[in-house]
Amino acid sequence: YGAPGVEFMGLHEENNTVMQIRFIPDQCQLVTLLDDNSLHLWSLKQHSGASELREEHRFTLKGPPGSPPSATQITAVLPHSSRELLYLGTESGNIFVVELPSFRVLEDRTITSEAVLQRVPEDYCNRRLCELVEALQEHPKNADQILIGYSRGLIVLWDLQNNKVTHHFLGSQQLENLYWQRDGSKFISCHYDGSYTQWPVSSDNRQPEPLENLVPYGQLASSPSSIPGFSPLLSHHLLTPCLQHPTETVGEDYQCWEQAEHSLLKYGMAALNVHVLACSLQVLVMELNDEDAEHVVDHAEADLLQDQEGYRWKGHEKLKTREGPVRFEAGFQPFVLVQCQPPAVVTSLALHSEWKLVAFGTSHGFGLFDHQQKRLVFVKCTLHPSDQLALEGPLSRVKSLKKSLRQSFRRIRRSRVSSRKRRGGSGNASEVQEANAKFDQDALQEMELAPVQRKIEARSAEDSFTGFVRTLYFADTFLRDSSRHCPSLWAGTNGGTVYAFCLRVPPAERRVDEPVRAEQAKEIQLMHRAPVVGILVLDGRSTPLPEPLEVAHDLSKSPDMQGSHQLLVVSEEQFKVFTLPKVSSKLKLKLTALEGCRVRKVMVANFGSCKTDDYSENDLAVLTNLGDIQIISLPFLKLQIRYPCIRKEDVSGIASCVFTKYGQGFYLISPSEFERFSLSTKWLVEPRCVVD
Repeated sequence: YGAPGVEFMGLHEENNTVMQIRFIPDQCQLVTLLDDNSLHLWSLKQHSGASELREEHRFTLKGPPGSPPSATQITAVLPHSSRELLYLGTESGNIFVVELPSFRVLEDRTITSEAVLQRVPEDYCNRRLCELVEALQEHPKNADQILIGYSRGLIVLWDLQNNKVTHHFLGSQQLENLYWQRDGSKFISCHYDGSYTQWPVSSDNRQPEPLENLVPYGQLASSPSSIPGFSPLLSHHLLTPCLQHPTETVGEDYQCWEQAEHSLLKYGMAALNVHVLACSLQVLVMELNDEDAEHVVDHAEADLLQDQEGYRWKGHEKLKTREGPVRFEAGFQPFVLVQCQPPAVVTSLALHSEWKLVAFGTSHGFGLFDHQQKRLVFVKCTLHPSDQLALEGPLSRVKSLKKSLRQSFRRIRRSRVSSRKRRGGSGNASEVQEANAKFDQDALQEMELAPVQRKIEARSAEDSFTGFVRTLYFADTFLRDSSRHCPSLWAGTNGGTVYAFCLRVPPAERRVDEPVRAEQAKEIQLMHRAPVVGILVLDGRSTPLPEPLEVAHDLSKSPDMQGSHQLLVVSEEQFKVFTLPKVSSKLKLKLTALEGCRVRKVMVANFGSCKTDDYSENDLAVLTNLGDIQIISLPFLKLQIRYPCIRKEDVSGIASCVFTKYGQGFYLISPSEFERFSLSTKWLVEPRCVVD
């Protein structure tokens, strides 16, 4: 298990939430706990040439007649290494033992909260200490001992043979989970406030003191990676569950990564292995190191306002960088940090692994950073003089939005009342109140339906957030004339503007010494000023340019640099093809205006034939605000097919959706679950895997 494409699926008959999943050691079996307190035993069985998860047994733990539901409400599940027993912690503090695979309750082996308290010193004896079993962990070196953690912080080491407590530990915070060190000499307790405590397990029975208390990494205290013998752990309080699928992939490096704060862009390249992480207001560039290291993280500042007069940032201050060397575990280690000024959210990122360049954008502009020389190449301010809202910061903007909505409601209500007076109408207080309530409901309904019924209209340059950078794109193409191609950077904004910069990247032998230079070459303004969500260059064969280093790794054909190139600009409302280098309009495809369809995500996908390996084609996979997916041909922009995929009311699902380059996709169906789908007949999502 763990290899790309290896997966197994089981579907419960009950429509209930899965609360926990636990593997039975060495048995190709697992146990699931649902929110209706039922347990289910699953086995991997072979059927029609493939292995599948089959439900073998189901079981509900029942208490004595008249007992409250909490007496048997399961909160922790521990499959024992003997493969014959299952320990079930409950809300009442009792731990029940059941046989596998029969699920027969062994009542004589129940670990009661009273039995635990008998072995705890009187100073700590409190019935509420043993309420709700939060965690159960078997000793890694002694199968006759299990660690029991209660929600209020009490932790005990229980001897299964002699039915007694051998050690007790009293934490000061509400417990979340427990983890053993591999040799069993220490364990870590994880707490509700995001802190961690390391506890020694001595050979005698004395009360141990915690070795170290750690607050969450990110409050610039000790890193969890400093604890010997443990893998680094990041507090779940600091993570937002989001998905970003890799867009540059070599070999079988397919992974999904959690997104920290706002954006995570992963590029896993076998030559360089460089990652870029945009965390709210900073850009971190990381490289892969298979050994621990301690070094200073270099930092640079990018002033996107360029000291222009009349602009004043009203949001939060920038984060302070840590001085001196920082120790990092083996893995991806930051080596340079770019601090954006003003410290606004990073809205777009692009990395070119071959040129060693990183482009980043915010609501104020975009910049280019040379991560080899650790030098800022240039910044470009895209802010419109009237766009003061972009300078207020997120909290101020929410207040401004609420204020403007209230004012709009009041204006419309006053106009309704005044028009009623002009008509000579009058009514009692209850009629007026009923009319106002109906107006509020109608107004809200109109607001919800507005995106669906909206007609495509030209937008003003003075609209808010026109300078918001939506997309960045690197391309080696013909920008100045048709005889010479050069590296270039393209940026698209919320106001329908496309900027193109010519880049001069020195050859490899002089790359370390000579600076990268940039000069603006083009600026395109879309007529309707619709937000630009995608930019793409097609080569002389009308094929999208390959990703960086794909040609060098024989993963893609070399682009055709003989024929003329074309530029595809995707806005929320239309697709438009321009010739290069003249940038003259060639053809376009408008989305249906009556439906109010708007592009939310777009990516080039390669669709291979399921019958022969000799044929494949590149098309655009497009997700709209209505939740449907459209496949559009390249370069002629013909609609091939449309699939309903995500409910249009599922805003978070649409916002989280990502495509792979072979026509598959993922989107969140809850904060902790994602749905996988495929648009390609060659790459089906149905798992067909075999386990011996």
